[in-house]
Amino acid sequence: MNKILSHRFKLTKMFLSLALVAQPLALSSAMAQADQTTQAHQIQQAQQTHQEFKAPEIELTESRHRENQVVIHLPTTTQGPLWPPSAISDSNGDFIVVGSSLEKNSAGEVTLVPGRSLIVSKNTVPPLDENGRENFINPFGAAYKQVRELDLSKGSEDLKMVLHAHSYGPPEGDFGGGPRVPALGVSDYNLNSFPLNGQPCPEIFPSESQRNTYMRPGFALHKVPISGFQGDHMSYNVSTGETFLPYKKTEVSCPTGGCAGENMVDTRRTKPITLGEWLKAKVKVKIRLTDYNRELQAYTAARFTVVGRNLLPNSFYHVFSLRANLFRDHPVASVADPLGMPSLMVTDEKGYGRLSVKVENPFPASQTDEAGLRIMGISVAFRSGFQNNGACVTAYGPGVDVHAVANSFGDGRPELTHFTTKAAPAQVAQ
Repeated sequence: MNKILSHRFKLTKMFLSLALVAQPLALSSAMAQADQTTQAHQIQQAQQTHQEFKAPEIELTESRHRENQVVIHLPTTTQGPLWPPSAISDSNGDFIVVGSSLEKNSAGEVTLVPGRSLIVSKNTVPPLDENGRENFINPFGAAYKQVRELDLSKGSEDLKMVLHAHSYGPPEGDFGGGPRVPALGVSDYNLNSFPLNGQPCPEIFPSESQRNTYMRPGFALHKVPISGFQGDHMSYNVSTGETFLPYKKTEVSCPTGGCAGENMVDTRRTKPITLGEWLKAKVKVKIRLTDYNRELQAYTAARFTVVGRNLLPNSFYHVFSLRANLFRDHPVASVADPLGMPSLMVTDEKGYGRLSVKVENPFPASQTDEAGLRIMGISVAFRSGFQNNGACVTAYGPGVDVHAVANSFGDGRPELTHFTTKAAPAQVAQ
């Protein structure tokens, strides 16, 4: 039993480390040597202190073809990758972590402790290289600096906490890791590991004029800038991110250049988003194998149906797949990709959203999956700026414009399912 638990815990470490925007990282030898007894105690303790938000186990749907479909409940979280520590911050810029924590055990080794609810300091010291520069090749190279534990009991003050997006910028500079999160001057170090090199979506951001200058402060989630929004009397300099008063009013008495401010034509949520509201989210995914090929004696596709309840009303969510190549040490950096096109889930006034997409050959056998295209996990993320960005995970970085609310790795599940599919002959020909 201890051997099974140890193996499961090691897999959990590897996959949880990049739950939203995973990237290939070399795991430290300390992980492989983690004490089994300590691990078992940590898991048991985490389950006892986090029962209210514990995700259900995998359950098969009642169907004639039970072996061909599965329903998976995705654990609710505030966490994407391990760095930055969460995709949500408080009004002080510290990280609100409901998920997994990097902590030192009795032997002084950094281990992953699931089921934690913490405030983590924005001045946490991340993994550093020999020159004191941020280096996230080993995400377990440093522990989080904990400010305090969260009280998630019913009616607590912590559940009333207003959620914020991280400050950001510049995209490039004298620091290691990805674009700077929190912003330069807000924290001692860059705590953003994604991506290790370059930008998450260089096709749309940043331009040459933005690389070393673009900055943005942290915003309450309900106040994150929406491009082109008319109604807040505010515009943003495209190169620096600085705000300025627009002259867009079109009253008859206005001069040729317009009056100061904007026409009040757009509306958005004005009520703050709280931690309690965020943690009410319930997300599940149904996977049903389809398109059985008699010649191959295998299914060649699957229908993914994602259903969310108690999400933020009238909001944008993206559903991303996390494929095996994200977890491989490869010189070509990979990022998460849309589960399908479109991958956008729009919620109604009650916070209900649904997305159903067909994916060709989503589960090639690991033994023959040379490109690493097997879908290992799924993540659902709130888009605070109401941007689609096509197939890009994020324009800026985790916690800035995209915020994980649920992911399949959150309860230690190393992969979605044991299902195996094969490429249809037409797909192979392409």
